[in-house]
Amino acid sequence: MRIGLLGGTFNPIHRAHVQMAQIARDEAALDLVLLMPAADPPHKPVDGEVPASVRLWLAQLAIFGEARMEVSDAEILRGGKSYTLLTLQELVLRCPEAELFLIIGSDMLSDLPNWYHPEEVLKMASVLCVPRVGIDQDDEQTAQMLRERYGASVRLLSAKADVISSTDIRARLSAGLPVEGMLSDLVEQAVYESGDYFPQEVRALQEKCRAALSPKRYHHVCGTMRAAAALAVFWRQDAQKARIAALLHDCAKCLDLLSQEVLSGDETGIAPVHHAFAGAVVARMEYGITDDAILGAIRRHTTGDWGMTDFDALIFSADLIEPTRSFSGVEDDRARVTEDIDGYMRYALRRVAQLVAEKGRQAHPASARAMAWYAAKQRGAREAIMKPTQTNNDTEEYN
Repeated sequence: MRIGLLGGTFNPIHRAHVQMAQIARDEAALDLVLLMPAADPPHKPVDGEVPASVRLWLAQLAIFGEARMEVSDAEILRGGKSYTLLTLQELVLRCPEAELFLIIGSDMLSDLPNWYHPEEVLKMASVLCVPRVGIDQDDEQTAQMLRERYGASVRLLSAKADVISSTDIRARLSAGLPVEGMLSDLVEQAVYESGDYFPQEVRALQEKCRAALSPKRYHHVCGTMRAAAALAVFWRQDAQKARIAALLHDCAKCLDLLSQEVLSGDETGIAPVHHAFAGAVVARMEYGITDDAILGAIRRHTTGDWGMTDFDALIFSADLIEPTRSFSGVEDDRARVTEDIDGYMRYALRRVAQLVAEKGRQAHPASARAMAWYAAKQRGAREAIMKPTQTNNDTEEYN
């Protein structure tokens, strides 16, 4: 067999890692590519101390459905420093007839002499070097140096992998910024659900919220966090507040219906919206949220209302279009998002009203007020936007 080995911290594994494995597998006609998450990388610590078990799980999700690829836990089970030489020695014992290949990016090619016993490594395995898009390095010169110094077999592959940084991904996740396109869909959803790359205070809220919700509801909540991160950048809103509002928007959803109604303070009897009103109360009382923007967005995420802010619109929209949604027409809902927040909300409110009507349910009065609000904003009539407030002095003046 021709076996390729792609090792790394994979913290977290991203699309470029998988691209490297695909390129090497296809160009070098490999029978198998082993992705090998390191237990304890010899050259740098695991940033954020993300457990090896989590990085292994994410790697398995990243290659789901890929032919001739597997994730190995050999270095994790072995423990200690994850030296490539030790891993190759294990592979030789398991597969003595196999031809072994190391898959590395061109950014790592020049670092090979600094590895643990590089001369032994390069005797045991050939090197497949995957270049990166937009990075022009003198790989051939480096490859020739390795050939001359170590007698190495080095092949420079033709296809290029994207330049994606796990460090950048971790920083973006910590700040509440989107990582769309950097991770596979399965990995991105799993990263949000695990919370391992979020600040500790967010993780604490997340664990409490996870315990209060059903698995299906929690899955939706994490999808809403993903959508909120993207919309916060697109619509220039506070990304960290958006993450908290999205996380807690359904925090009352799994309470019994009577508790939802009592906490909501709503007297319409329209049960499907009570969780939103109750959620603002629960977020304040149980989760310690005091920010009025977050609480208001939670309250209005289902119905909207007169006087909605752009931040309210963000959470309303993220809940509607989050990537785990699969109802009929959701792709059109996603495609219609533009920089015109008000225009999108006019469409979205009509769309939700249509869905409510199709289910034979009663619309909440707040939804009608929300549509009136955006219609008034569209007309640009200030007197229609501002609620008239009459004071005692006004009354006396008119009298």
